[in-house]
Amino acid sequence: MYAHDFSQMAGRAELGQDVDDALARRLRDADNHAQVMDQHKGKGHLAALVARIREEAAVFNGRVMRNGTDPAEAAARREAFLSDVADTLENLRAARSSEGQLAHA
Repeated sequence: MYAHDFSQMAGRAELGQDVDDALARRLRDADNHAQVMDQHKGKGHLAALVARIREEAAVFNGRVMRNGTDPAEAAARREAFLSDVADTLENLRAARSSEGQLAHA
């Protein structure tokens, strides 16, 4: 669900729509959801989401881009957008992991 949402946002950004606020909100939602799922079902939900987003970053079908846009450039922008999302989520996970280690020290 979240990976799909981020893919959709990459497409909207490619079409020139402002997705910054929605992206920030969805990043927080995904992180919070992963924390809840980790507590209830076991660890690894955010890592799995990051892996799925990285897979999605490599997929480009060319339907979501402006007329006259170079498909290779659009694909590169999509990959960069989704890689940034994955990096942000990894940084959130790493920060939370560091906080947890400090709490146990």
